[in-house]
Amino acid sequence: MLMSANVLAFSQDRPSVFQSWNEVQLIVPLVRTEIASGEKLNKVTAVFSGIGRFGRGQLVDGRIGAELDFRVNKYLTLVTGALYRGDEVVENVKHGETRLAAGATVSLKLGKFSIRDRNLIEHRVRNDRNDITVWRHRLQISYPITHNGKTLFSPFLSEELFYDTSARRFNNNELFLGITRQLTRQTALDIAYIRNDTAPANVNGVSLTLKITLD
Repeated sequence: MLMSANVLAFSQDRPSVFQSWNEVQLIVPLVRTEIASGEKLNKVTAVFSGIGRFGRGQLVDGRIGAELDFRVNKYLTLVTGALYRGDEVVENVKHGETRLAAGATVSLKLGKFSIRDRNLIEHRVRNDRNDITVWRHRLQISYPITHNGKTLFSPFLSEELFYDTSARRFNNNELFLGITRQLTRQTALDIAYIRNDTAPANVNGVSLTLKITLD
């Protein structure tokens, strides 16, 4: 909370803009194992993503990425991935970069609450600027709303802090407040309000993430 407040303090004088963040994830289990209960558990999973962020009536940030998740046990998952980003956040000023990341996610349950804590070290190879390395810390809490033993939807709160190791300061904060709705056995949709505090402008908007899992 103190780190988030620090980022917000530096962002108060920036203008605010509206954006629509949209993402499609294709989740592909690669290695599975069967546990004592007979349930199948994904040990290695590939996640392919396509991301489009729209503002000013046009695409201002496009991304495509791939990630590998290695589940060590029910609490710990190791993560590695690569993502290419091209953006025009400032009109007529285009940038491109490749992001290489590695880290871990800790997952646990407290009653019905599900908690995920992810830490990543991300190196950004930037086409026209100096490369930087960023530490990313994301905490997410969700809670299922059920009726007659069936989950209707799951509200969630997620916040991610970004620390630029070169500048030695927190330079970005992303807040998501939304719900997850399971559409079918293989598809789920996240709908959220987002608040992104970063230069050159703070973002208020709507986020839609469609997750498709292959058997």
